[in-house]
Amino acid sequence: MNPEGVSSRKVLIPELGAMPKAHQTARKYVLEGEAFATTWKVILLAAPDLSERTFAQISKRLQTKLDQVDREMSPYRADSDLTRFNTAEPGSFIELPPMLTAVMGHALDTARLSDGAFDPCLLDAVEAWGFGAKAVPEGLADVSGLTGGGWRRLTWQVDGMVKPDGVRIDLCAIAKGFAADELLRLVKAEPGCVAALVEVGGELAGWGVQPDGLPWWVEIEGADAVIALHEMAVATSGDSKRFFIHDGRVMSHTIDAATCAPTASNVSGATVLDPACWRADALATALMVMGEARALEFATRHNIPCLLRVREGDSIREALSPALEAWL
Repeated sequence: MNPEGVSSRKVLIPELGAMPKAHQTARKYVLEGEAFATTWKVILLAAPDLSERTFAQISKRLQTKLDQVDREMSPYRADSDLTRFNTAEPGSFIELPPMLTAVMGHALDTARLSDGAFDPCLLDAVEAWGFGAKAVPEGLADVSGLTGGGWRRLTWQVDGMVKPDGVRIDLCAIAKGFAADELLRLVKAEPGCVAALVEVGGELAGWGVQPDGLPWWVEIEGADAVIALHEMAVATSGDSKRFFIHDGRVMSHTIDAATCAPTASNVSGATVLDPACWRADALATALMVMGEARALEFATRHNIPCLLRVREGDSIREALSPALEAWL
């Protein structure tokens, strides 16, 4: 998170129906902690007389919500609701808690929209390549027995799903974004809170403006650009943090369902802007898998503001969708 100076970078400002009100007397509070094997942080603007007790209560509520998301959606916890589904007998109906059910609905909607470029059923492939909780030998994985597209065999219901044979779900490409949305929702409901910038593991959601009227300026990860976040979220998927090198090729943690292997597309990173952080999170993964040409066509057709970092030999260039170019 870097909401500091803007310098000479591309400045991206979404269209606003109305300018958010600046609260000049608001005080800045910082809440932070750990969740999902990463960190979270909330820069909160609230009444200047917010008591230490109230501050502690807000922080506890936010941490409790993150712990609940982890308890429901972690594929690495033996006691999570997602693991309960993944290890259930094929053909059995598994009742799921409301948040997990909602995220599964979002995940399946995104899978349909992207024609499987986003696939929430790739846990076996993720683990085979060493990007899950299981230790595996270094080098290429044997994925000859794996296939993508398992999401097509899932039938979403308001209270759960039937477990298909051979389908294991991984929601790591959408859960952090959903968690950021949940934290912002809780903050907005707190009396006296007037603005906030939320971050969960690099995914961000903003609301309102700073006391001087300036927006929350946020750097787009790996790009020469900053964006003003108000009622908007930003999520990035890329190969710069979780990867290994094999025969000179970057093997990203982003798995292509068509091959059950790390994506071979020319997109090194994808950043998506959307009012919902869960959607930005999931779509960033989909664009990584698609490759530049398909990703830009998809983003243009669906009016998605996005920035792609495209690999050309040893260099990286940036490509903006028309929806994002309109914000310059």
